[in-house]
Amino acid sequence: MIIRLAQDPVSLNPISYGNGHSLQLLNYIYQSLLVTELKDKSIKPLLAVDLPTIRRDDTSSYFTFTIRPEANWDNNSPVTAKDVAFSLKLLHSPLLENERWRAQFDFIQDIQLSPTNPKVFTLVCKGYTPEMKLMTGDYFVLPAYLFDPNGIISNVPFRLIRQRFDSLSTTTTFKSFSKLINNSNLARDTAFIKGSGPYRITKWNSGQIVVLDKKKSWWGNKAEKGKNVLNNNPSRLFFQIIPDNAAAILALKTRQIDVMDNVPLVSFLEMQKDLKYKEFYNFHSPPSYDLVYIGVNGKKKIFEDKQTRQALAHLFNTSQLISSVQGGLATSTVGLVHPQEEEFYNSELKKLEFDPNKAKTLLRLAGWQETTEGWQKTIRGKLEKLHMNLIYRGGNSDFENIALLFKQNALKIGIVVTLQPMESSQIGEKLQSKNFDLFIRTLMGNPYFYNFIPLLHSSNSKEGGGNITGFGTPATDLLLEQIAEEEHIIEKASLLKELQRKMQEESNMIFLYFMKNRIAISKQIDSVVVSGIKPGYDVTRFIKKK
Repeated sequence: MIIRLAQDPVSLNPISYGNGHSLQLLNYIYQSLLVTELKDKSIKPLLAVDLPTIRRDDTSSYFTFTIRPEANWDNNSPVTAKDVAFSLKLLHSPLLENERWRAQFDFIQDIQLSPTNPKVFTLVCKGYTPEMKLMTGDYFVLPAYLFDPNGIISNVPFRLIRQRFDSLSTTTTFKSFSKLINNSNLARDTAFIKGSGPYRITKWNSGQIVVLDKKKSWWGNKAEKGKNVLNNNPSRLFFQIIPDNAAAILALKTRQIDVMDNVPLVSFLEMQKDLKYKEFYNFHSPPSYDLVYIGVNGKKKIFEDKQTRQALAHLFNTSQLISSVQGGLATSTVGLVHPQEEEFYNSELKKLEFDPNKAKTLLRLAGWQETTEGWQKTIRGKLEKLHMNLIYRGGNSDFENIALLFKQNALKIGIVVTLQPMESSQIGEKLQSKNFDLFIRTLMGNPYFYNFIPLLHSSNSKEGGGNITGFGTPATDLLLEQIAEEEHIIEKASLLKELQRKMQEESNMIFLYFMKNRIAISKQIDSVVVSGIKPGYDVTRFIKKK
């Protein structure tokens, strides 16, 4: 099975992997306790025998898992609860590149191992939210024998790591352990990257290919229960790394690739209509949870007034962008929730439509005055001009077109916008230091997780925090906390709809559209499953005709 990768994986360290392509490969090598079924977005047990049993009291919830009896590692030792405990320690240990995981799994307070069954354990969690049903099992379970052969942290209790994170960072034990885990072997050595998954990595030529071969005696082949998620049909997964889109399209047109996602729009539409390509490929465009939005720095003086930010929102012609930039293969939205998630999407909220006159009215209400030199306003005793820089990733043609159209629309009402394409690393630095005016970005989402505290809570708006735009009031902070804790669907839906209304009112984030994926799959392949969940297809189910 030959699959195009647009970027080199960079790193296959399961704690600090390089990019989305790395994660795609890691999912064939390592496994989690639970997995999402691409067909219907349901949650299924993977390494676990069943979904966890749940017990709750006033302040805590308890999730009990049993690991499949057949599950074992490549050295034939069983996957046990101690491996789960070790994996959680990795997610929370000091001196490792695990900041995002520590925040995401902060709710897991402790792990209790069964005294009678090495495959059984209970996670002790703070409070309870519906998202925990997936998140308690949504991380890679890693082999302790391989990652910690000398047992450096095996005897350190997980609760102790949680309680004494800062002080442990100065100890010889954790300094030594961090050197082991941060070692480049974990990221690149094909002999060292081994998990409980159905494939093993056999070749990696950076910038060229990554090859994964099916294990000859994988434990999943012997499993008695839930085999629908234990697939390894292709004998070899050959990932061809082709960063250049033109070269990738040529390879697709000459049938050197079986699977390609994110096919460039023009080529996708052309090939979809051309009989000579339709003969060999099926073309799919499932809705994704990739949200394209504009971020506005609400901490900058010129953007402090929400009416100024609302005015900018009326200068984006979303319908035109979906038509011209995405070829119609996108879905407009009022907020962070995908419109297809009907119970949570605020369908009663009107979109901020393209309206330059409305933009001018809002600017005047915000105190701006239109002069021959542009829009001006006195802020804290100093005359300010409404000029702004828009940053985005250079080489991204979609972002370039969005930026150009916005610049043209803004100029028509007297606002000068300077476009600044940059490398991703430069953008990251500017966003984290809050040294920006506006940016274009894609937010990767999913239909399972609605805890937006890391992204939107005002406590996370300091330098280095996830709240980049400075969004947040005491009212929205309370709303975010209620959403994270609410377990009843009707109440959660009401809170999420109110959040979408508040976010539109504040307009620190101007939402454009959710993209649709563009996937080409060879007609030689049967058992095709495509989905809006990354990477958009389940290659382990594919069967290639001879």
